[in-house]
Amino acid sequence: MPTGQPVILRGDAHRPGEAAAPVTVTLQEAEFSIAAGSAAPVSAGYRDITSILVDAGAVAVALGSGPGSVRWVFERFGTLTGVLVKGLRDGRFRQRLADGLVELPSSTEIELVEYTAGGETGIAQLAYDDRGATLAPLDDRLPWHRVRRADVGTAELAASVGGVAVHGAGRSLPPMPDGGPTLRLVRVGQTAPQHVKRWSALRDGTAADASAIVRALIPDASFGARTLASSQLLEGRPCSPLSLGEAWGPLEAAVLAVPPFDVSYGVLRSVGGGEAAPRWLACAPETPGKADDPRLWFFVGLPGNLVALELVSGGAHATYLFRVVPRSAWTGALPAGALEMAVAEVSEALIDARFLREPMALPAAQLALPDALRYRLALAALPSLAAARARFVARLVHSDPATWEAALRDLVTWHGSCHDDAAQWPGRAAQEAQVDDAGGGSVG
Repeated sequence: MPTGQPVILRGDAHRPGEAAAPVTVTLQEAEFSIAAGSAAPVSAGYRDITSILVDAGAVAVALGSGPGSVRWVFERFGTLTGVLVKGLRDGRFRQRLADGLVELPSSTEIELVEYTAGGETGIAQLAYDDRGATLAPLDDRLPWHRVRRADVGTAELAASVGGVAVHGAGRSLPPMPDGGPTLRLVRVGQTAPQHVKRWSALRDGTAADASAIVRALIPDASFGARTLASSQLLEGRPCSPLSLGEAWGPLEAAVLAVPPFDVSYGVLRSVGGGEAAPRWLACAPETPGKADDPRLWFFVGLPGNLVALELVSGGAHATYLFRVVPRSAWTGALPAGALEMAVAEVSEALIDARFLREPMALPAAQLALPDALRYRLALAALPSLAAARARFVARLVHSDPATWEAALRDLVTWHGSCHDDAAQWPGRAAQEAQVDDAGGGSVG
């Protein structure tokens, strides 16, 4: 996408059922325009492009979907056809990543690679950033793959395909049907070693940040406890007492002994079943590579089809409650693995959304306001964030311990007896009023 002066391209174009006419396409940083014949120019954001098809020198571009969609066919751009296609594709790639809170520096190269992922093969755009990599297939019928850095295991040269084999585990890397590498870059030639280094750097950076956070939290714990915790607490991955072993106790004390979270954690544990309450810790650096000011959070499973989230750091002053399964499916007991799945999904949304909680929680009327545009774009670009919002039930402000606990117990009772997915907890409006009084997003 142009980052300086506009790029002006000329050729012919037509819409379905219309005659071709001379056209000028102007590519700018945030949008592009189409001026065909004597008609008024049409401007659109790159995110509005729903498909780009190239066939024998003609470029078909669809804008939007549904009744208001528009389709253009561009022809006779000669040697500038490639410039047109690259400008539109790169512009869309960068804008959609920015909508999803990933800012690619203008110097970041967007590469075209041949790949296999899961049962899928094709050509895709590829770019790396500080929290992972994004693979965007040129076939617009296929989904984008946003690979989180914590899911990267190993990357190695794959001579048999002239490329790179990436192994890993996690929901952002689809498993291969044959059990082989999760992702292959095929026939990338002399750039293969560079790709291996980039994937490996993502993995190594994740491990280094986790280790630094653990060392700062429990410097006097045993080496074995610190090593185990560092291997588990990777980039927001929730960890239970069982998975952290002897490291759980010191970490629990380090993370949760801070007012008001010591009180709220104690109450949540009590409501969730005391010592048997399901609970998890998670952490990640706010900025990768800078682990001196990490974000820390915990989850506690509650009766009534709920899980509670508390972000301990970053000025957070509210408890977020999410449903585990749809209320219509709630029978009084959770299916095996449902609670763990909910915890993992919400934690992934925190990472993907750069720790923004407002898009998950903002009432619909406030989300529709102009100043919430950033949140609406993020929800459209980040499936994990949209999924977390769909699970969201309410947030409870830490006004005072007694009022907070009373609201929590009322919500647990109400939610356990509610089977209407569209219903809203009667106490939510009062809690949101407290959020507004506290300054909106500052509540977190």
